[in-house]
Amino acid sequence: EKEYNEDPVYLLKIKDLSSKYKNIRRTRPDGNCFFRAFSYAYLEHLLTDKKEYDKFYAIAKDSKE
Repeated sequence: EKEYNEDPVYLLKIKDLSSKYKNIRRTRPDGNCFFRAFSYAYLEHLLTDKKEYDKFYAIAKDSKE
């Protein structure tokens, strides 16, 4: 928050997000940050959803052939 003290709108957004999420993961702002963040979140989701993991694994395995 300290780095955004001059931006009240951004501070409100930080406050709102911090009430919903306990952690953040920063990504490189290189134009691919959305895709990188989405991919990382999806892979984390696969750790808790066996059915989705099996589906992903089958697609990934078949893509090698």
